[in-house]
Amino acid sequence: MNQNMISFLIGIVGATFTLGAYSQTWMTPTQSITTGLVTLMFGLLVREGFISL
Repeated sequence: MNQNMISFLIGIVGATFTLGAYSQTWMTPTQSITTGLVTLMFGLLVREGFISL
């Protein structure tokens, strides 16, 4: 897989955590939003080439 596809998939996971913050019960909404935003930032760093997978 190329770097763009990996970062896209990481972004999808982060968006899912962020958007699902209020509809799931195994994490608090704050934890879910924080996890989603950190995952989105990780995807951005992969996309920009700062982190290589």
